[in-house]
Amino acid sequence: MNTKIVSTLAASLICSSIMAADDMQMRNLENRVNALEQRRGSSGMINPPAHPVVKDGINLWIQADLLYMKPTEDGLAYAFQATDTTEAFPPVHGKNAKYDWNYGLRVGAGYNLDHDGWDILANYTWFEDRTHRNVSGGIIFPTEVHPVNAGAATTQNAKTHLKLWLNILDIELGREFFVSKWLTLRPHIGVRSLWLCRHYNSEYSRLVNGSDYEVHMKNRFAGTGLRGGLNTQWGLGSGWSLFGELDAALMYGKQRVRQGEELETGDVSRGSSSDRWMTLRSSIDLALGLRWDRLFCDDAYRIRFQLGWEDHIFFDMNQNYRFVSSVTKGVFAGNRGNLSLNGVAFQARFDF
Repeated sequence: MNTKIVSTLAASLICSSIMAADDMQMRNLENRVNALEQRRGSSGMINPPAHPVVKDGINLWIQADLLYMKPTEDGLAYAFQATDTTEAFPPVHGKNAKYDWNYGLRVGAGYNLDHDGWDILANYTWFEDRTHRNVSGGIIFPTEVHPVNAGAATTQNAKTHLKLWLNILDIELGREFFVSKWLTLRPHIGVRSLWLCRHYNSEYSRLVNGSDYEVHMKNRFAGTGLRGGLNTQWGLGSGWSLFGELDAALMYGKQRVRQGEELETGDVSRGSSSDRWMTLRSSIDLALGLRWDRLFCDDAYRIRFQLGWEDHIFFDMNQNYRFVSSVTKGVFAGNRGNLSLNGVAFQARFDF
């Protein structure tokens, strides 16, 4: 009987202690909230908006970026070359199709909403690049000719031509706010539409069988999906600041692949293949740079200039086939790698 009484008293004490701890925790939470309430800015928000609002404006802004970028892409080896022909098994070196540095353009328009300091921004990006590569001398092994086509073991000259078209439309909803006097964050969510087209052609002159050969490859993707990220600004004073951006997107769309091989003389077809399917592709965008902001005309307008380095990665975009069997024509290696754009972006922005 005494044992039951002791157990009951112990349980009561434990419950009372837990309830007291919960009450204390709730009181501490209320105290923290009250402290935050007392620290609110003039806007009545714990984290007041950070984007400058021009005086008596219509809360619109326009911006334009001049891009100077170099694309890179995996899986574009069009030949292997052996320069030392005296050895029985000479070392070979890969020759890859490469893009050049080129200019692009990104234009956008935004609007500052009345609700809670939110903003909405639409950006359109355009980029195009065309390059040519050539290799000759020594022993050259073509990589894009189908193994079924006999006599294609070596060639005297190999050429490649690359064409890339890239179009991106981003629409995002964000809110920029202070987390300290000199640091602001802008999380954002939205959608991305991507249209990508790449032509990759290889020409091989005077193969072992004496013929000239051409291989034409087209790789396209068009899709739309969700996108989100975080923009940061690290104030330095006098209008200067550092900025950093990180975004990621998942896009659902259609991948199209088409390839054809033919003798250059007489356009005699030696095989063609094509496919299309629905798939999910991902991308990541990174940016880091320096910017300068200034309000003028009695704070009626604002201008911004910024210069930064950007990286844009589009995963698994090279879906052209590389056939690997001389017996079965349909045996191939797919998913040859990623596409990326890397380079400098200069932006001018005007708020009114």
